[in-house]
Amino acid sequence: MEFTETISVVMPTYNTPVPILKEAVDSILSQTFRDFEFIIVDDGSTNESAEYLKSLTDPRIRLYRNEPNLGFTKSLNIGFEKAKGKYIARMDSDDVSLPERLEKQFEWMEQHPDMTVCGTRFRNFGADDHVLNAEEQIPDMERYRIKTLFRYPGPCSPTAFFNHALLLQNGLRFDEKLIYAQDYGLWADIGWCGRVGNLNEVLFNRRVHSAQITGKHRERQIRCDQMTQEKLLRPLLGDVTQEELDRHYRFSSADCSEPICPQMEEWYRRLKDANKRTKTYDRRKFNGFIDWEILRPAIRRSFLPDTSLKRKVGLFSRYLPFFTALRATFMELQHYMPRTAALLRRLKRR
Repeated sequence: MEFTETISVVMPTYNTPVPILKEAVDSILSQTFRDFEFIIVDDGSTNESAEYLKSLTDPRIRLYRNEPNLGFTKSLNIGFEKAKGKYIARMDSDDVSLPERLEKQFEWMEQHPDMTVCGTRFRNFGADDHVLNAEEQIPDMERYRIKTLFRYPGPCSPTAFFNHALLLQNGLRFDEKLIYAQDYGLWADIGWCGRVGNLNEVLFNRRVHSAQITGKHRERQIRCDQMTQEKLLRPLLGDVTQEELDRHYRFSSADCSEPICPQMEEWYRRLKDANKRTKTYDRRKFNGFIDWEILRPAIRRSFLPDTSLKRKVGLFSRYLPFFTALRATFMELQHYMPRTAALLRRLKRR
């Protein structure tokens, strides 16, 4: 495919209130980087936003309208199919790109031609105001793949900036069976054939609605997450039942608040044994992720305010391998001994 544009910005929209939609549109049109096409896919809007979009006169805008409404994932794929840019930047119709976003991501991707996608740090605003961090690069793609088996690995979807040629080369697109969490599915695919990076700079403001916080459509989103996790679990376990998917999601989610329990220990022991047999992932890194990122926090959630250090050490020793338990114990000691905390900080700096 011949790329006739430098960047294609793709933004689906459906019935976004005009004042909010205008903020999103203006944030793209006012970018410091000017060489782009702005593909807006109106997914059959029935409110006044349809007329607002028709009134836009900037020559960089390419407006497409779906009749009837096809859904967000299909609209994304339509936008990507229309794109003629060397790079494709995602945009959501209720968010705001900061003025230097495209310029900074373009420069970074030009310096990292092996990267399939990069995101940025971002600031939530609206119902939840805070900045979320991001690693500048993902130095270990094996660990990224392992993390993807258990939970959403990032980057934040609307900050994504893609190398278009690498998407086409690997046949990568959004899975249209995923009505929600379509980005999770794409990150899982990219993890096996590409590289992922992040700019450690806030270049995006993501609007958070009260409906998002209260979990609107949450059950359907979880089911879409599970569809991605099912695809990733099959190389380890073969066919996976819904009960097993529920258990995996329940214990693996970044929002998990459950303390350690025999069922959790049994599930992760089964995954470790399956990976040892199938060699799907590097065994040391796979076991290390489970022990440190999942089991250790679950053990710490088991602690009560009056749990003694001896009891804590006993729980670490019961559920974690020796050296992992030793490391976890050493970190726990910093809460009791200021000198230990200072030593730990010095070791981290080395």
